[in-house]
Amino acid sequence: MNELRITAIHEAAHAVAAIRAGLVFDHVTARPDEDEDTDGALHWRELQASGDVVVTPELLAVVLLAGPCAEARLTGRAVDEVFTDEEATGDREAIAELMLDTDRFMAASVEALALLERDWPLIERVAAELLGVRALAFDQVEALVDG
Repeated sequence: MNELRITAIHEAAHAVAAIRAGLVFDHVTARPDEDEDTDGALHWRELQASGDVVVTPELLAVVLLAGPCAEARLTGRAVDEVFTDEEATGDREAIAELMLDTDRFMAASVEALALLERDWPLIERVAAELLGVRALAFDQVEALVDG
């Protein structure tokens, strides 16, 4: 399977989950960035990245889990297998920093999977757009989701 498509689905799921959670990001990309050592990324606005805007750990967990869950759905792999890959290191570390107990982690996982069921066509639409551009700004993704 095409690695860029897998990354586009992964990042599109993060972006759609963020919008559904009412969170604003700067842009999302499926393109590798050697400086940041990422295959793709959802880039937060400075206020959120700095921690000045409070985001509940549960909401952030759903956003973080949406990417690996979408990748697993696309590739037919188990979620835990995708989540333990080297490519998911950033998502894993960010989830660990949230320090969720088992119940809250499981609830976020269930919500992330439910979001994929509801919004899979939107995730595919955002991923398709990501494949044709360097990055999509929040407003562009929001228009795709609302459209």
